Amino acid sequence: MKTKITILAFIVFSIIFSILSCNKINITEANKNLTSIEKLTEGNKRFLDEKSIHPHQDKQSILANQDGQKPFAVIITCSDSRVSPEIVFDQGIGDLFVIRNAGNLISDIDMGSIEYAIEHLDAKLIVVLGHTECGAVKAYINDKDGAYKKHFNHIDNIVETISQEKEEIDADKTTPKATNYLGAINANIKHSTKLIQDNPIVKEHKIQIVSMRYDVHTGKVEQL
Repeated sequence: MKTKITILAFIVFSIIFSILSCNKINITEANKNLTSIEKLTEGNKRFLDEKSIHPHQDKQSILANQDGQKPFAVIITCSDSRVSPEIVFDQGIGDLFVIRNAGNLISDIDMGSIEYAIEHLDAKLIVVLGHTECGAVKAYINDKDGAYKKHFNHIDNIVETISQEKEEIDADKTTPKATNYLGAINANIKHSTKLIQDNPIVKEHKIQIVSMRYDVHTGKVEQL
């Protein structure tokens, strides 16, 4: 009796595994006909529906990328541990060129990384991915009388950078930042996007640039 149950369990497991593998292959094949932005939006939809296929996360993918990478998108996002591009977009090894820092800001070093991805990796899409509950933007909103300058030299650099963004200044004039948290988040994302748009190499290669916001409460990514 015990042997029959074991055999039956093995058969059921094999059937389920075959179905899941088949679905993964079908979705992977379908992805070949999608644009880069569609790959991201479809991946996030799978993530939200709890149907992630975790593509390119195996030994075969490691070997396929060992001599070089060809990511289809560059993602500039925050260092926040709740925001993981490969997970929320359901992608894998070699798919995304990810640049991270607190507040998804654009420094000269970050811009250099973007230029590298364009000129050497042939990336065609750049996404600035901000998120709700961003600590860097919260620090900017809550900073009273330059408090960060008195205690945190390097954190102050982040706060000061955000405070000088034209989009933040304009947003604050329209609605005070203390009562417009989401507006401040969006302004920060748009500022980084604008800096990238003005880059000569980005212009020369006619790269698609998209602003997105990830909701840490729901897992949903929205295009701004």
